[in-house]
Amino acid sequence: MMDAARHTRAPVRVALSDYTDAIRAGWTDGDLTRAILHDLPRNFRSLGREEQRQVLNQRPVSTGTRWDALLAATVEHLCELHEQQPPAWIEEAEWFLEITWILSTTPTMVKEAIAFAPATSPRG
Repeated sequence: MMDAARHTRAPVRVALSDYTDAIRAGWTDGDLTRAILHDLPRNFRSLGREEQRQVLNQRPVSTGTRWDALLAATVEHLCELHEQQPPAWIEEAEWFLEITWILSTTPTMVKEAIAFAPATSPRG
């Protein structure tokens, strides 16, 4: 028989402000990419639906950097995956970029991003 205690997870705290705090703190590009694209989705998935809604409704303060757009896009993607209503703040202009930013510098990935990434713009 499996030990149930080994398979219980400690509660995960998810706060979008932690990511904007990391941006302000000057984390490296690699650390920010990992935090936003890997840690946030994994931690968000571990929450119950009501906890997810609470996280989404806590609007972080914009940092005025391109990382804001990545955070908002990730939140929008998580809402789609988890059938949650996207928070209104992700539609605000300050969470969008005026110039396209592609994370990868690998030529093939850049071409694929340009060819296949969905276009988006502020809907306000």
